[in-house]
Amino acid sequence: MKIAILGGTFNPIHIGHLMLAEDVRKEFGYDKILFIPACVPPHKVYQACVSDADRLEMIRLAISDNPYFDVDTCELERKGVSYTIDTIYDLESRYQDKIEGKIGLIIGDDLLSGFESWHLADALALRVRLIVGRRLSSVLPMESKFPFSPLSNSILPISSSEIRQKIQNKKSWRYLVPNSVFQYIKDRNLYE
Repeated sequence: MKIAILGGTFNPIHIGHLMLAEDVRKEFGYDKILFIPACVPPHKVYQACVSDADRLEMIRLAISDNPYFDVDTCELERKGVSYTIDTIYDLESRYQDKIEGKIGLIIGDDLLSGFESWHLADALALRVRLIVGRRLSSVLPMESKFPFSPLSNSILPISSSEIRQKIQNKKSWRYLVPNSVFQYIKDRNLYE
């Protein structure tokens, strides 16, 4: 089984995350895309404005109709700072007899230039197939110390922080998230 992972805070998950995952699945032929919510992301200031349980439930709702998508809670269970290399070791251990090839690690082009600063980046780059999707530009950077597979995905300039701001400012955000996630947020008055 070919597995790729998409990590993040998913605060909240949105259609950009889902399209990126689906583009990776289709273009590179992955059997399963695992969404992995971070506990404490090492590379950004994380505002825990909703509970881990809420983030997890929004992911589950968002991916429920796609049999190729699943959620893995290893980083939430591990607690503390969520280092990707630890997640890869964990997944390799649990799926050791089922994984075909290297696990795909999906990141956006905005993260490629800083990949060298990731915890044990050299070891991580050896263990995964680094897949870089376009987030900021129609042209991916061609130079990196680390080998990567460029993804020819659609650019959807959406961010979770933008969605949170829109909710707080009573702006339109309805179609930036799946309907089930929209309803979950509205029912619980999240991000207000």
